[in-house]
Amino acid sequence: MAVKSNKYLIPWDFTPVAENALKYAIKLANLAKEPAQIELIHVLQSGGLFGKGKTSEVEVKEKLSTEQKRIKDEYGLEVKTHLCEGSIFDAISEYASESNAEMVIMGTHGIKGVQKLTGSWALKVIAGSEVPFLVVQDEPRTDKNFSCIVMPVEFRDEDKEKIQWGIRFALQFGSKIHVIVPNAFDSGVQKKINNNLAFAKMNIESYGIDWEVHNAAKGKSFQEEIVNLAVDIEAELILIMTTPNIDLTDYVFGAQEQYVISNQAKIPVLCINPGTLSI
Repeated sequence: MAVKSNKYLIPWDFTPVAENALKYAIKLANLAKEPAQIELIHVLQSGGLFGKGKTSEVEVKEKLSTEQKRIKDEYGLEVKTHLCEGSIFDAISEYASESNAEMVIMGTHGIKGVQKLTGSWALKVIAGSEVPFLVVQDEPRTDKNFSCIVMPVEFRDEDKEKIQWGIRFALQFGSKIHVIVPNAFDSGVQKKINNNLAFAKMNIESYGIDWEVHNAAKGKSFQEEIVNLAVDIEAELILIMTTPNIDLTDYVFGAQEQYVISNQAKIPVLCINPGTLSI
């Protein structure tokens, strides 16, 4: 994939949670070392359950134009817009890759309604993307700037890539990384966790980044422990990696990460897919 541009892409459905994503993009742009571009993408659904009663292309273009003007008046910000047609589960990630976006910032209501039957809507959009997704529920806090990140480190080889993304984010925003590790169910898994933890220590400390290791409580859901830690230390971000080769079973019965993505504490979650570029 080509070198990323400093672009934040926002799936835009004219809802309050999309507005929250915009506010996060503005915050990130203000904190970035280089000028950032913000672009709104709206997907005209081409069919299926989510395509029923869709708005016409002309109507959407008019609404996007109105939003551009409103955002300029309200935030003093020039945003670009992009309209495409297709499946929302593919179109956003495909355009993010084609346009070399740095990150997709997506607002979500969490898991509710029809999503309880089909798995996490957010996870379906994220899975397979070459570009990281920052999933947000509320508007950003004004008193903190990503000073505290929670990052689980488990047994998968792909965790090394996630660690590199954590370093990248921490360097950009001066964050402290709080690593949380699960209780292993056998010695082989524990060895893999230890190897990844050693990799984290070597790489995080080589950049002079402040960090701390936490152990998840025994007998509790690791996903719940991740969120509990984030709540306890008032973290502004959780960084996770999605399940490799996710399939229909994961969508229907729930890949573990969807419960972190839709956490009730409404803490933003940065989602990395295996195989994306890192530092």
